[in-house]
Amino acid sequence: MFNKINHFFAIITLFIFIFIDSSAQTSKFNAGFIAGLNFSELEGNGVMDYFGPNTGIIGTAKLSKHAQLGMEILFSQNGEYILPEYYPALQYGKVWLNHVEVPVHIDWLIGVVQRDKFHDWNLNIGLAYTRLLNYNVETIDKENVNDQIVYENKEALLLQAGTTYNFTKKVGFNFKASLPIRIEELNWTLAARLIYMI
Repeated sequence: MFNKINHFFAIITLFIFIFIDSSAQTSKFNAGFIAGLNFSELEGNGVMDYFGPNTGIIGTAKLSKHAQLGMEILFSQNGEYILPEYYPALQYGKVWLNHVEVPVHIDWLIGVVQRDKFHDWNLNIGLAYTRLLNYNVETIDKENVNDQIVYENKEALLLQAGTTYNFTKKVGFNFKASLPIRIEELNWTLAARLIYMI
């Protein structure tokens, strides 16, 4: 398992160096910051029952006039990404599931309102690697039940799709949906995020 993780992070590191190298030679590279919230069902009755931060950094490399490649490194809380091997049937209260999330996506750039100045709207589709870093789970009576929850596998791949509207060349609002690949019992996690490009 550690070899798989090391291999994945080696690819990410190479990807970052390619971005840095391309930014030195051309203006096709851009980087910025992301801050927003995840919304998920977890053990609730609706997708808005649990929420947590979805924040980090983003890098993009323009591939053509209407396409770019994007990569993010995020701290992501309360995404419904990984199913525990065992969890008791309780009435859950506060839940904190802390993940590192690394999405890689292709963006289709479209000019709608600001088409003469910049591409103000884009559609994104891609995959993300996620790993559960730690968790803290309480019942509605505020009893900690961490020792009763068992995670055998703490990694997952996510299918992601989203859209971004750019108010200016630097500021945009992104909405994305994530679904774990090959885990049928889990639902979509939604994220609403503000993006600031440097």
